[in-house]
Amino acid sequence: MPSWDRRLTDAGVRDRALRADYSTAARVFARRILAHYAAVRLLVAPALHPHVVAAYAFLARTDDLADQGPLRERLPRWHAWAAQVTAGLESGHADDPVLRAFLHTVAVRRLPHHWVRTYLKATMEELHFAGHATEADFQRYVDNLALPALMLIEDLQYEGGGNEVFRSRCRSFAEGLQRLDFLTDLTDDLTEGRLYLPQEDLDRFGVTRADLEQGKDTPAVAELVALTCGRTRKSLTDARALVESTTADFRPLQRALLDLAEHQLSRVESSGTSVTRRAVGYGLRVPLAVLLRERRQLAAGAAPGA
Repeated sequence: MPSWDRRLTDAGVRDRALRADYSTAARVFARRILAHYAAVRLLVAPALHPHVVAAYAFLARTDDLADQGPLRERLPRWHAWAAQVTAGLESGHADDPVLRAFLHTVAVRRLPHHWVRTYLKATMEELHFAGHATEADFQRYVDNLALPALMLIEDLQYEGGGNEVFRSRCRSFAEGLQRLDFLTDLTDDLTEGRLYLPQEDLDRFGVTRADLEQGKDTPAVAELVALTCGRTRKSLTDARALVESTTADFRPLQRALLDLAEHQLSRVESSGTSVTRRAVGYGLRVPLAVLLRERRQLAAGAAPGA
């Protein structure tokens, strides 16, 4: 497996200071989402690997600034970060090393700026999130936040961004991942005073927010969870076509991410109403098996679409 220095060279990152910025981004990514970092490390082609790392680190840094601490502290910190990102898109320069690496990736891969701008705007609005009243509200959330965040990674496959078919398949994946996130993080979100499930879905089954906060095991809560799982399953199934639109350098990771999402959804389905009482993770055995399968195919020189 190529070293990190070799990967930076293969990605065209030769300036010493810039290499240090990418190394900082890698540490931020690894500390924040170790499982995804391992998947990227094992499965993404060396020339693309540092750019994917930079995008993940940028998302992690932005998410942390938006989520950590009281709102009165987050708001000025967030506005300063958003201003730095916006200015950096125009100038290519920034004070933050993670942002410098990401801006270089944006320039080299010609990542469409509108994904960054839309993501920033939606994240700012998320600071004042009050819940989704309807399914239509959730769909707008996907278009404005979940999809742009995903495209900051997915569009790195194509210099200048992928085509409309590719984007539509990414959209299905973004929707599935977002619904899955609502389910797996339901208990943590409720503890922090947030509920992302559309209110009209709760009303449909006569479920109250208090029912979820108290972790009630009722037929109504079970129906609500089953409805959300069914919608999530459909989106992830539709997203399977994304593999066909994925480049060879990214395809092993793409397959792994899809498999891991479906695996986690199966764990949610098995958990039923207990998702209101404890978070649902990936486990260990299946994720390791998925990563090792894809890694073995790469090592054996298997065809990318096999």
